[in-house]
Amino acid sequence: MSMVTWLYLIFALALVNWLVGVAALKSFLSRTPAIANAFDLESYAGLVRRHMAQALLQAFLLVAGMLLGIYVLASNQVGLLQVLALNGIILAAGKLGKPLEERARSLPVGDPLLEQRYRSIGITWVKKPFPDF
Repeated sequence: MSMVTWLYLIFALALVNWLVGVAALKSFLSRTPAIANAFDLESYAGLVRRHMAQALLQAFLLVAGMLLGIYVLASNQVGLLQVLALNGIILAAGKLGKPLEERARSLPVGDPLLEQRYRSIGITWVKKPFPDF
């Protein structure tokens, strides 16, 4: 397989990873309009754990894609426009998914005891690479 094929494959995997993450967020948000009980909170925690793992996979794929993009550019196997287009698609996709993440982190919570844990999970989601809950 050529390096250009690998480049396209890596970016395709990154898009699939993004689609899976967005689908999970949409599914959770459609089932859970609010954190009403411990089951909803555990469902949220599971979503966040999976999403954090996907974020690490995405980071790996994007770093690999960036390094491979530099290599194929330097060896004149592709043009700059192709590499920029691939990266632009991934950047746009990431920006499209952010509002869903923000909605998932800002659901109403009926119970003050659940709210503290819900907020803590949300902070971990944004600030740490691994779940600690």
